[in-house]
Order: sequence, then C-alpha cells, then structure tokens
Amino acid sequence: MSARGIEFLQKWVEENVPPFSRADPALAAKLAEQATADAIKAGIRPEEISEEVGSMLTTMLEVLDHRDTE
Repeated sequence: MSARGIEFLQKWVEENVPPFSRADPALAAKLAEQATADAIKAGIRPEEISEEVGSMLTTMLEVLDHRDTE
C-alpha cells in the first residue's frame, strides 16, 4: 500500500479535475490516462495508486460523479 500514491492522486484530482465536471465516461478515460502518465513522470508506479483505489478509470468516474452532485 502506498500513501505516496494516494497523496499524489488526491493532489492531482484537486489540480486537474474541474470542480463542476459531469460524470462523462470519455472525460473519465482521458483523466485516468493523464493521471497515470503524470504519476509515472513523478516516479510513482501506477500500481502504487491502484493498490489503494483499484481501477483508475473507475476512480475517475467516481470523482466526476461526486463533483457532478456538488
């Protein structure tokens, strides 16, 4: 388990996901791809994040769904 991976993802979401995004599968896929690429650039293996949250795509769908209801 990686606290570093979760901290990265939380910060990444705050900085990269618009606050009033809609739960759109295409946007979620794009965000998941970009978050994974940025994690790799930051020296964080995708597994460090997925061990905690599972699928990055599913996580981004949940983030967008949550933001859509705010």
